[in-house]
Amino acid sequence: MQVVIAGEDIVGYRIAEELMHGHDVTFVGPVEPAGTRLDQLDVQVVHGAITAPEVLRQARMGSCDVFVACTDSDESNLVACVAAQGLGAKRTICMLSSPGFLSVADDDVALAEALGIHSVVRPSEQLAEEILRIVTVPGALDVQEFADGRVKLLRYAVEAGAPITRKRLRYLSLPRHVQLIMLRRGDEMIVPQGDTLLQAGDKVTAMGRWTSLRRLLLKFLRKETTSAEPRTAAVVGGGTVGFAVTRGLEEAGWHVKLIEIQRARCEEIAGQLESLVLYGDGADLDLLQQEAIDQVSVLVAVANNDEKNLLVSLLAKQLGVKRTVTRAERLSNELMFEKVGVDVVRSAKGAAIRSVVRSIDQGNLEIQAELEHGDACVIELRLPADYRAVLLSELAPPAFARVGSILRDRKLIIPSGEDELRPGDEILVICTRADEAQTRDYFLMPHPAGAVAS
Repeated sequence: MQVVIAGEDIVGYRIAEELMHGHDVTFVGPVEPAGTRLDQLDVQVVHGAITAPEVLRQARMGSCDVFVACTDSDESNLVACVAAQGLGAKRTICMLSSPGFLSVADDDVALAEALGIHSVVRPSEQLAEEILRIVTVPGALDVQEFADGRVKLLRYAVEAGAPITRKRLRYLSLPRHVQLIMLRRGDEMIVPQGDTLLQAGDKVTAMGRWTSLRRLLLKFLRKETTSAEPRTAAVVGGGTVGFAVTRGLEEAGWHVKLIEIQRARCEEIAGQLESLVLYGDGADLDLLQQEAIDQVSVLVAVANNDEKNLLVSLLAKQLGVKRTVTRAERLSNELMFEKVGVDVVRSAKGAAIRSVVRSIDQGNLEIQAELEHGDACVIELRLPADYRAVLLSELAPPAFARVGSILRDRKLIIPSGEDELRPGDEILVICTRADEAQTRDYFLMPHPAGAVAS
């Protein structure tokens, strides 16, 4: 597939990097994005204004299958998509960041149809959706879903004294329809085995049916004395993301306090929310103490400033807030923020990148999700028709690769070692990014290497 990406920052660069292995990618932009090396990517580069017809023609727009406009300028993205459509692009994806443009899902559809644009991606709304998915599960560090929601992924930090830390995995009666697929201990990623003994603080990633995942969480990953968390939250930052998160939590039955530093914005949103909207600085320690922030179960810091969000989160931790969810617009800050104590870090740019890549690769054998800030991933594969059926226990895949689920004739299987892979199965495989290509090649071989001959 021929893909043209019009960008001027790290977002366009990362989209190009994700897509270049399976597509013919051209990157269009006025200058090289800061902190990147386009010459290290397997892409063609065209320098120039993304709205200039001659520049788009140079990018072979007439044979383009997908055009992605993802600069920081909404106006340029809209104009570029319209121009690309006129020059022959078969499909256009427009990224809109500013709240000044229409920001309701139905309005997005109307806007796209009116301008001939096939789809609109809003990074802030994507980020709000990710945050809500995580916050509404008590203690979760990540929550994702696959196979139309039938398979879920949960990431959780094991509590001190949790039952799962008392015995090696083979001696625990973990719930059915759940598989522990990965754990992170410090900087080390580990594939759990039967003799693995989990420790407090290990960040466990599990995949399975949601009811079974909840039982795993409540009965094994938490200590018995842990009480149910109150549905209370503090949101710092009343912009597009903060407003959407607050409204989403309200709809889920949560009690929320929202802190916004601009008085005019407070007055604008107060009448649209049931929650208490406070005018003030979220980094003001006196304000946080006065509002008893230590009593909320989660603090969400989503101001438009990374340093401010980090400071607010660390202050909340000092005050005793158990879980902090923080926005980091610079992708390089995501891992760093976690290392200094923030529980969950997400970026609008990261959410937009994932959305665009999934949209383009939908239906292909490509990455379905990133884990551990890109160190690991979930890939979806359909086993070939000449694949020889084999028990999972007989496989010898790359060192870090595990089958998380099998979809066979609409039947969902969360596998154990005694389940087998058969021709035509659709499987979700978790692996490191470094092992991604090797993992894909291994599972698409008719006769898996290392399998016992039948």
